[in-house]
Amino acid sequence: MNEMLLKKRFQKSIVSYNENAFIQKSMAETLVNILPGKDYDAILEIGCGSGFLTQQCSQKLNYQKYTANDIVNECYSMITKYDKNIQFLSGNIENIKLENKIYNLIISNAVFQWFKNPYKTIEQLKTHLTPGGTFAFSSFGHRNFYEIKELLGIGLDYFEYSNKVKEDIVEIEFTSIIELLKHIKQTGVNAITNYTFTKGRLQEFERKYIERFGKIKLTYNPVYVIVNYPEH
Repeated sequence: MNEMLLKKRFQKSIVSYNENAFIQKSMAETLVNILPGKDYDAILEIGCGSGFLTQQCSQKLNYQKYTANDIVNECYSMITKYDKNIQFLSGNIENIKLENKIYNLIISNAVFQWFKNPYKTIEQLKTHLTPGGTFAFSSFGHRNFYEIKELLGIGLDYFEYSNKVKEDIVEIEFTSIIELLKHIKQTGVNAITNYTFTKGRLQEFERKYIERFGKIKLTYNPVYVIVNYPEH
């Protein structure tokens, strides 16, 4: 994954993301609702973005300290409206050195699919949990955006996560291929590629889309992972 491209695209779409990423917003709510506990001393949120998960945590969880991380610095001003005492940790969490074993809860929403080394990063993050801590995140499964990958041959390679507690399939329909591509652009997830369309290529893409799937739709495949670690 091109980190600079990813950062640039999310910086551009941060406002439209908040308005259009209704799937990610729903995922944040679901993730917090299925947490095994509601009381935590210290929470680390990875990839806070515009604050979907931050808002849910601030409203539904009790905590003493909340640290939020993101590669986009502009996110800080968007999340402090939910809690002015939030500490912001800027940068790619895969490259950040954290203090050992200080968090009761490490949580993330719709972020891990962007990691270069998700399994290694997850194992590293676990070492920063206190005994009895909880590691919880949502991401996406193999069916996510499969239509785009099948027709264009581009997309993320989604990983298989163990400890899944929930998985969903959600189909979103669009009136045109332009509307579908606009949705992808407004949610920042076009960071997967620099793919551009000519008028002819766009028409051909729409024709193939309807021919293959019968309609213009996009599949989301949210997955939820929760791991509770023993007290000792």
